[in-house]
Amino acid sequence: MTNLYKEINDNLQEPLLEMARIGFTNDSYEVYVNTDDPGDIPHFHYRKKGTWEGHTCIRLDKPEYFQHGDKQATLNSKQKKELVNFLKSKPLKAKRFDTNWEYLINEWNANNSNIEIAEDTKMPDYNKLSTSKDKVGAV
Repeated sequence: MTNLYKEINDNLQEPLLEMARIGFTNDSYEVYVNTDDPGDIPHFHYRKKGTWEGHTCIRLDKPEYFQHGDKQATLNSKQKKELVNFLKSKPLKAKRFDTNWEYLINEWNANNSNIEIAEDTKMPDYNKLSTSKDKVGAV
């Protein structure tokens, strides 16, 4: 009998990982967290819907990218604005949260047990998103 999961994974550019989708920005970028993501840096993933285009990782504790494998795209000013608007918006499906930011924090904490983020953590100003010069904590 064929192992369908192995066959699918062997044909992907990246391995199939479990993820918790937060939602999509108005310019069609997906925001999500992976379950059991390696490393101790709380972060989320961002990529163009249905592709790996624009895939990058963004920290939850400060407005900074960090190197996480080959996920090293950077957002332009319009994308940053759309991301901030999305994170401040009410989630479409997770009605108990006031904002997608609150939902994102909850999903990080539920799916990554090494490091937790306080539920009342304020959202960093992602309009000031920058690349870490020293790459501390890069995985």
